[in-house]
Amino acid sequence: MALLEYAYRNYSTWAARIFIPYYRNARTIETIYIGNSHMEVLSLAISEEIKTVGNLSLGGQDIFLMYAAIKTVIPKSPALKKIYLGLDYDLIGYNQTKSGQEYIDRDYYEFTGELYNNTLTNRLMSRSNFFRSNRNIEYLFNWNLKKNKRINFIPLNSIPMGLYADTSLLPASPSHRKVDSFMCRKRAEEHSILKFKRKNISENLEFLERIVLLCTKYKIEIILVNPPKPECYKNFCNKDNIIFAKHVIDSFTSTNKIQYLDFYNDTAFFNDDLYVDDDHLNAIGAKIFCDKLFSY
Repeated sequence: MALLEYAYRNYSTWAARIFIPYYRNARTIETIYIGNSHMEVLSLAISEEIKTVGNLSLGGQDIFLMYAAIKTVIPKSPALKKIYLGLDYDLIGYNQTKSGQEYIDRDYYEFTGELYNNTLTNRLMSRSNFFRSNRNIEYLFNWNLKKNKRINFIPLNSIPMGLYADTSLLPASPSHRKVDSFMCRKRAEEHSILKFKRKNISENLEFLERIVLLCTKYKIEIILVNPPKPECYKNFCNKDNIIFAKHVIDSFTSTNKIQYLDFYNDTAFFNDDLYVDDDHLNAIGAKIFCDKLFSY
């Protein structure tokens, strides 16, 4: 175990690759984007040189981890004024730990000191370089994994651009994307059926309430956002769960007087060529999404 700990001493976890870049600009950041990979795409529309915007999004990130991240960075962000929190309909019934990704919870512990399952075993594993890697044996033999590159949570294949990026490199129009109905259905059902559990909703609402209280305490504006989705994805989503989740979120935002920017049925995103896959915007789609957020 001592040899493993030494071998994995420089392993860069998922959490490290979002928190460490954030802390480089923490004192100047005014706006935070946080959510799952559907919010991470906003990084495509904002140049890395911009020091006033931070993106704490992580693929599969649930509401508990968003709460833990926000609670951690707010006291270290004196210029922070606004948080855009990605709240897809299905997220209100989703728990990352219960969906088989507890190692992400342990990754966060190094930075947040928070664990969803706060057990002695989990705390011990959270202090281990090897277990924080999710026992990734490939790391010992693959040199590329030892390089701390900027993290991408989705198979991005488009050129970064946006409000602050160099748009001269962009193609005149996005390439046409062929829709794969099988993969589209698989993705939609994964989110709206397999990982969506109504029994998780009350707990997630409590974490959202804690986030709202934190933002109120520090005088930060919190805006909830439902990122756009392609038509194929929406057609295969479980309609009952989507309607139920929307009702819960609408009730929460109304009660707490919070703005909820819902782009689920926004006609500006009906074009399949704005997506890189079955549910993620490409660079051009991210630019449009970012522009719309800035217009509110």
